[in-house]
Amino acid sequence: MTLVLEQSWSPDGAPQSKGGMFRLTIHNHGPAPIHPHALCLSSMTRIASDTGMEGARLDRRFGNFHRLIAPKDLLIAAGGVWVIRIMDLTHEPKNRSQGIMAAWLETDTGEIPILTGDLEPPPGAPREALAALPEGRIEQPLGLLPWPQQVEISEWAAPRGLAFSADLAEIAALHQRLFPFARSVLSRDGRPVTCQRAALPPEGYALDFTPERITLTHADAAGRRHGLIALAQISHAALTDPRFREPLRGRISDHPRFAWRGMHMDVARNFRTIDEVRRAVDILAWHRMNRFHWHLTDDEGWRIEIPALPALTGIGARRGTGLPLLPQYADPSSGQAGHYSMAEARALVAHAASLGIEVLPEIDMPGHLTSLLAAIPGLTDPDEVPDSYRSIQGYPNNAVNPAMPAVYEVLGTVLDTVCEIFPSRLVHLGGDEVDPRSWQQSPAAMRLAEAEGIAGEGVTHRLQALFMRRMHQMLKARGRELAGWDECADGGGVSPEGTLLFAWRSVEKTAELMRAGYDVIATPGQAYYMDMTASDSWDAIGLSWAGTATVEKTYGFEPAEGLPEDASGRLIGIQAGVWSEMLSSRARWNAMVFPRLSAVAESAWTEPAAKDWLRFVALSPLMPQL
Repeated sequence: MTLVLEQSWSPDGAPQSKGGMFRLTIHNHGPAPIHPHALCLSSMTRIASDTGMEGARLDRRFGNFHRLIAPKDLLIAAGGVWVIRIMDLTHEPKNRSQGIMAAWLETDTGEIPILTGDLEPPPGAPREALAALPEGRIEQPLGLLPWPQQVEISEWAAPRGLAFSADLAEIAALHQRLFPFARSVLSRDGRPVTCQRAALPPEGYALDFTPERITLTHADAAGRRHGLIALAQISHAALTDPRFREPLRGRISDHPRFAWRGMHMDVARNFRTIDEVRRAVDILAWHRMNRFHWHLTDDEGWRIEIPALPALTGIGARRGTGLPLLPQYADPSSGQAGHYSMAEARALVAHAASLGIEVLPEIDMPGHLTSLLAAIPGLTDPDEVPDSYRSIQGYPNNAVNPAMPAVYEVLGTVLDTVCEIFPSRLVHLGGDEVDPRSWQQSPAAMRLAEAEGIAGEGVTHRLQALFMRRMHQMLKARGRELAGWDECADGGGVSPEGTLLFAWRSVEKTAELMRAGYDVIATPGQAYYMDMTASDSWDAIGLSWAGTATVEKTYGFEPAEGLPEDASGRLIGIQAGVWSEMLSSRARWNAMVFPRLSAVAESAWTEPAAKDWLRFVALSPLMPQL
């Protein structure tokens, strides 16, 4: 590329600046001068709407997309630069990844891409190398993660693998998909495995090892599958890493701590192919996790086919220059596109079920719906003041209006298709991050509020609760129950009956929701969000609104700490949150998700007394990645 963007941040912006200042320097390394009309960029740290600016003028903000108008007579000479100072930002960036992620110039001859460097800190700021994880410690040569509840092995042996059998065929195929270059865990000389059923805790299994055979005792079909995967893990580790062996004599007794052991995967912000999603499900099975929470819609994209509403994927699944949805994050000017057909989604659900994993679909509402609003007219009040509120992600008026009858017709059609595809008892309807100013300049919404006796402070959240209660009834009419983020309890909330809430905003939310009578999944951003930075260093990557989630912090977090014993609600399980704003590539996905996903998996399965940080560090490199 002939254009390179150098970007730096300083806390010294305009007076009363909220987030300091960006200095952008565009270098023209080409042989000819360039006359730019505008600079387009996407930045995780957004430009404040009323900012002062030197060297350009803010023309448009849409989410993380910004268009800056160049001075009329600007010419970037060959070897020259264009310098822009942006004097106020929405918040202070905390590391090199929170600045501009992609940029290009608009010129007379078309768009010119710009190579974008990391965001540089102020001069003199300390730069620290990312701390490596400790080497770890292996006291028993057992390659098994999550670690079982009880291990009593008296003798170890060199790897032989497992004998061919119908019982092991499915698990051997899973191993082959996850490790295509590894030796098979099945061997002509391997020990035979005998399966038998007995009274054990739900999903529990026991493995008895002798030189002649392995006996797998299991509670149910899930326990049988977990035991077979554990055997495959043990053999894989012994066959690929000289630190590990196979048990020759002894017993492993095991069962999961929590019934819900999940991972949320956002494919709306950055799309992942169906093959990548299928591999993610395989990875969950290898970790003995049993819930896949599929975040299918958001402002940035609608990813599931609804045949009766083709515009949802025809318009809402595409973003790019000149489209209703503009490029975001690390998109080039051409943006990105992608969605899943009904057939692909059904096949994914069937594949997950074959591995004991339930797929929880999420259609986020009433906010986070810019993609829906771009595709389907009539879901907002035509008399609402345009751009009267913006979501925390920077999207104007991004919530469907609870006073518009068409909203319930369209969402009813969506739910019909979702219920047709997904057999899960639960459907996740989001309910998060509705801006507190939403609908307050909508005459129709205010008339609805007056008719319902809603007035004064908190009118938006009470209208949202009214909307969510109606959606809850629509789910019940379809034989389903509601799952949602913890905001579903705000403003009067939805009934705890037939509801499962996911506590994400703080570690205290789990206890608060349980006291209110809700069953809860703990997924606090402070520990279980994989998009959070794992280091305080400027040279780290990731978001930081919930703080720093180091691998050790994620592993050591105890979700049951401080929970009330007398609450009518229950802690059902825990879940990792894989949000994708920063995960623009498979390499980024792997770098941020692992080994923290493995840490959540062990916390979901293994009782605290059986966990060991240094052992986990030694075992986690054995786990597969996307």
